[in-house]
This record gives sequence, C-alpha cells and structure tokens, in this order.
Amino acid sequence: MQTRSLGSLAVKLSIIIERLAAYPCIFATGAMTVVVILGVLFRYVLQSPLSWSEEVARYLMIWAASLAISIGIMRREHLGITFLISRIPPSAQKYVAILVNLAVLWFLWILTKFGYYMALEGQTQLSPVLAKYRINMMWALSAIPVAGALAIIQTALQIVIDLFRSKEDFKT
Repeated sequence: MQTRSLGSLAVKLSIIIERLAAYPCIFATGAMTVVVILGVLFRYVLQSPLSWSEEVARYLMIWAASLAISIGIMRREHLGITFLISRIPPSAQKYVAILVNLAVLWFLWILTKFGYYMALEGQTQLSPVLAKYRINMMWALSAIPVAGALAIIQTALQIVIDLFRSKEDFKT
C-alpha cells in the first residue's frame, strides 16, 4: 500500500512540475508571437523597424523550447526513447525505461551544471541589441539551468513512477 502511495505522490508532483513549466512556456510562446507580429508590422507596414523585436523573440523562443523539455519528459513524448523501448520485450521495458531515464538524468545534470556556470558568466555580458536598456545575457542564458532543473526533477519523478508501475500497465 505504501509503494502505491509513493507512486501516486510522484504522479501528483509530476503534474505540478509540468504546470510550473507549462504556464511560463505558454506565456513565452504567446509573447514571442506578439513580438514577431509587431516586428513584421513595424518593419513592413509602418516602415520603422523595431531594433529589439528579433532578439526578444529569439530569447522567448529559447525559454519556451527549454521549458517544454520537462513537459515532454512528463508526457513521455521523446520519439527516439519511446521507439527504442517499444521495440524490446514487454517484460524488459520497465527496466530499460529506468536505465534510459538514468542516462537522461546524467545528461540533464551536465547540461544544468554547465548552463548554470554559463548563465553566471552572462551577468557581465550585455545583450547585443538590448544593451541600451542594461539587460545582461544572464536572463537569456538562465533558460538552460532553469529548464534543466525542472527536467531533472521530472525525470527523477518518472523513474519513481516507473519503479512502482506494474508490468501490465507499463506503456511508453
């Protein structure tokens, strides 16, 4: 009974982490869309291009794509991993999925660790176009360690969920 509740707790935490990533991801995607439309409108209709629109849209896209990583992990939407796991015998799928997630966890740790150091170094670099607003690169570069940390938590939760799932209802 206690193992079932641990698996249920992991599922609930996984949903919370997904929402922590999803709402900012939706906001970043929407804001990126608005910035791109404004950039096109100002450049081609008003003949007065916005100097900052392309760079802001790029940073918003980086944040949205980075945050979407943990959402994809939670929903098990990595095509290569699900394809690999679905090709092995059902009796081994649970264990292979756990091993694959451990490898993903290791990669995410490296990504987050070096992304953190890179973001710290970005404190001393001003954004190329947004420099006149005194915006440093830390804000853009922080997408990697923040998203990496969320993905690490999500991957660890998926491992716990896999450990407590029965072989019969194991589907990737």
